[in-house]
Amino acid sequence: ESVQKGQTQKKLEYSGDLEGFGIADAIAASNPCRIIALCPIAGEDEGVKAQVSASCPIQKQSQSTLICCEYITLTGTAAALERISGVISELMLPELPKFLWWKGTPDPNYGFFQRLAGLSNTVIVDSSTFSNPEEHLSQMCELINQGTPVADLNWARLAAWQELTAEAFDPPERRGAIYEVDQVTIDYEKGNEAQALMFLSWLASRLEWVPKSDLKEGGDYDLRRVKFIRPNQQPVEAELAAIPVADVGDVAGDLISLRLGSTNLQADCCTVLCSQTTGCMRMEAGGGAQSCRIQQVSPLFDQKTEFLLSQQLQRWGREMLYEESMAVTKEILKLTVTS
Repeated sequence: ESVQKGQTQKKLEYSGDLEGFGIADAIAASNPCRIIALCPIAGEDEGVKAQVSASCPIQKQSQSTLICCEYITLTGTAAALERISGVISELMLPELPKFLWWKGTPDPNYGFFQRLAGLSNTVIVDSSTFSNPEEHLSQMCELINQGTPVADLNWARLAAWQELTAEAFDPPERRGAIYEVDQVTIDYEKGNEAQALMFLSWLASRLEWVPKSDLKEGGDYDLRRVKFIRPNQQPVEAELAAIPVADVGDVAGDLISLRLGSTNLQADCCTVLCSQTTGCMRMEAGGGAQSCRIQQVSPLFDQKTEFLLSQQLQRWGREMLYEESMAVTKEILKLTVTS
């Protein structure tokens, strides 16, 4: 069961959901469900209008299998929808897991969101759409601290980068070298730094690095320098750079490339990962890339919202790796200063 919420710009200001119905069809293609779509509108409060429909699309892969989905669309002003929050709970099927897909930025202190989140097994967001990633990631951390199970579709887009990073240090002769890493460079498409921050936080959480400072230098690449302390009390420096790109992808802030290195020139830990679509030009221009293990991350065509959302509906509850990484993100953002 899925509850969709129109995108919020401020606490009580909403924009229409033009893509929601297409995504709902993609969800229904593989998940029997009841979708309750809340569609806030501007204008005079005339109550809530309801529309009910059902769909049983024929599956191309298996014509003998019929998956059906019920759609309930509720349209009204924000105030009108908030008044019927009790009705929404009555429309939910108690025997099915419940997901709240909030297409804006969840406000942990917003009563309407709190009520819907309390009815759900998991709150789903997509941080690639956040207009202010730092502020909104902090709000995600607050939700997690309150015990709300959160799933970020943008976190799922990091899976290939995480897997290849771990794989680079899987050979026996390189396993110890991961602990020599004390230099990290991450390039991402300019526009949203959520992926870069979450990847860095994931790496730090796995290696038990403790954030000590976060300096935003700005400039053409919106440079950000984060410093950590390793368990052996040695420093780690990370640089995040927002790279302007001519061909902007569907997802704001996708990772472009990353480099792991060490000030210990004897350590065999230099690793470069880069997107197959953009290459490793900046990492190579920085020197030393020839002595690194270099691997390209193939473009994944299953990273679109509808696919990730459909996959997320197969599981619910808390994701500990995500929560541990977000705890590091929270500590980094608490240290942020601008030069």
